[in-house]
Amino acid sequence: MATIKDVASLAGVSVSTVSVIINGKAEERKISGQTIQKVNSAIRELNYQPSVSARRLRSNQSNVYTVGVFWASDFRMSLLSRFMTGLQSELMKLNTAVDITICPYESDKLKNEKRLYSINSYNAVIIANTSDEDNEYISRNPIPVPVVLFNRESEIYHTVGTDNAAAGRKAAEHLISAGARRVTMLCQKTSYLAMTKRSDAFIKTCLENNIEITKKDIVYADGSIAGGAEAGNDLYRKYKLTDAVYCDNDSMAQGFLHAMNKNNVSVPDDVQVIAIGLGNYEFNKFFNPSITVVDVPMEMMAAQCIKTVTEVASHELTAPSRTAFESVLHVRGTTKNI
Repeated sequence: MATIKDVASLAGVSVSTVSVIINGKAEERKISGQTIQKVNSAIRELNYQPSVSARRLRSNQSNVYTVGVFWASDFRMSLLSRFMTGLQSELMKLNTAVDITICPYESDKLKNEKRLYSINSYNAVIIANTSDEDNEYISRNPIPVPVVLFNRESEIYHTVGTDNAAAGRKAAEHLISAGARRVTMLCQKTSYLAMTKRSDAFIKTCLENNIEITKKDIVYADGSIAGGAEAGNDLYRKYKLTDAVYCDNDSMAQGFLHAMNKNNVSVPDDVQVIAIGLGNYEFNKFFNPSITVVDVPMEMMAAQCIKTVTEVASHELTAPSRTAFESVLHVRGTTKNI
């Protein structure tokens, strides 16, 4: 395992300079950008992880392990309850006292979160919902405490996710098996990496089964219930409804179904609906009609995040680990059983 001395040697700087940089004090000490870049390059090359966790626990009389959960402060905040349920289930199995701190951040602005780069803030961090810009930044500027990325990919950090492309394929295959021949996609205006992978796989699977999805078959809306309702009303008034609709998330599906009910459109007889399940499981199961979803297993993924953090803290894990869970199709009342 690489040490801080190895990083200093490879970068051609002193150990104290490396320490200043990984403690987030480079700007305060007026260390040049060139030196910071050399140190960060050495950290990446050596896959260096500062062993701050044990030091902090030794100096902390209460022996409480502190984990910061960085969660984008946009519409995805509504998904945090499922994530916290998964964290709590795993924490209840542990003998170690763990404090969880929720840290909302602005998408594309993770670089402004100075707490990420201070070894005195957290023993470890879990980062969720990163944009491409955020991913690029933290890849170029390694975080000096153990990191787990939620539903994202990385070469230098531990990751816990799901096969998003497989989720998109499952949704398409189910609609096709249920007799859909013309499909509309209800997509969020602001798309993120996981959503894009699901949508791309959905479109590809449809094309492979002779169902073409053109630009006019893709409707963009706000990712909320209200956004789904507005899009549903617009589709009913302005366009001819296709025989199936794929929704980026279950909130949009709930809004869309409200619009169909308001306009006396029968689901699933007139139009079938499937969504990616990100929100509350019971909301989808007991909605009227109950919603067919390809569910992202967020609770299991969250539990694995905490498990990974504790394995890193106990030095059971050193090299970056990759864990992926399979999404689950729940066939309910918004699609036909054929």
